[in-house]
Amino acid sequence: MSARPRHARSVANDATSHYVVVGDGPPLVLLHGFPQTWREWEGVIEHLVDEYTIIAPDLRGLGGVPGPASGYDIFALAEDVRAIVEREVGSGPITLCGHDMGSYVAFAYALTHRDGVSSLTLVDAPLPGTSLGDSLRTNPRTWHVAFHQNADVAHLLIAGREREYLEYFIRSRLINPDAVSGATMDSYVGAYTAPGALRAALEMYRSLPYSSELVRAELHERGKLTCPLVYVAGALTAIQDDVRAMVEEMSLGGDIRVVESSGHYVPEEQPEVLAGIIRDMHAKGLT
Repeated sequence: MSARPRHARSVANDATSHYVVVGDGPPLVLLHGFPQTWREWEGVIEHLVDEYTIIAPDLRGLGGVPGPASGYDIFALAEDVRAIVEREVGSGPITLCGHDMGSYVAFAYALTHRDGVSSLTLVDAPLPGTSLGDSLRTNPRTWHVAFHQNADVAHLLIAGREREYLEYFIRSRLINPDAVSGATMDSYVGAYTAPGALRAALEMYRSLPYSSELVRAELHERGKLTCPLVYVAGALTAIQDDVRAMVEEMSLGGDIRVVESSGHYVPEEQPEVLAGIIRDMHAKGLT
């Protein structure tokens, strides 16, 4: 990365969060997925660093900062992000993008801070509280959701084998196996072998049924999102009819984009394409 990120920590909601800030301009927040860290955004940051103040947090319990025993539903995680945003740029609206678990958190953030999000980009993650998202637990293609929700068993089987599991988990969902370098993979393995990190990630999955209840209640009480929204899917995983139905459940006027030559990890396989989509969404948020 050409620009040097500034590393910082935020203490809020009984948790300490690590995050990085880089660039100059209107605020853009990028939220990573499992089993990754803020570093999954490095390629995207390269394309946007001259246009935005980019804030890339590590989710609760990652980034070398052990998390608390509880607070892993997506709305609690969104409040961690909110505290970082307020510390760095105040309470004004942000351009927001999340991938995988980060999409869940970005979705919760947008639901609870509707005036605080100018545009929302959600990348390849069927969302809790929607019909498609709630079907993941029984879909054999997404076997890992049910496995991770059995957090004690998953921890027992993965602990001590983090490298083998994470390398399989990531590379089996890539079209281009070279999209994630050995050094980046090493950084992910290091992050998830840190004390408490794997447990924190699994607790996010264990909390998904509760998160789904909260999403449904929020949509019922306050209605669908109205901010400019796009759901981005990798061509390897996209089922467009299902995705379109999901977007219609949660958003008024939301759009979908399918990224060719990409699997699940769009930020790393097609960072330039995703950067362009984020740029377009920022422009829509200004109109």
